[in-house]
Amino acid sequence: MAPKRPILSVILPPRMILKTKLPHRSTEPFSVINKTHMVEIAPWIDRNADTYFMSNILYEFKLLFRGRRDGFTKNTFWNLCNKQTHLVVVMKVKGTDERQI
Repeated sequence: MAPKRPILSVILPPRMILKTKLPHRSTEPFSVINKTHMVEIAPWIDRNADTYFMSNILYEFKLLFRGRRDGFTKNTFWNLCNKQTHLVVVMKVKGTDERQI
């Protein structure tokens, strides 16, 4: 509109899409959640008050994140668990035998 007027806007460079390299996930079995815990957790997933037996559990449990192994930061948790479907988070309360789901 005003050809002799200089352009004062800042032109930003194009965005770079960074590929985050996640740490290698081992396929080691659970060391904390055992079959007894699985029998307890499965009815919570189904919102069922009945007790399950090992033969009734239709779920596969995989350890995606472990604080002692991966670190206790929210960013580590987010990187490893983001966009995971059907996710159950189990936390042990330090200094007790209590677990939170």
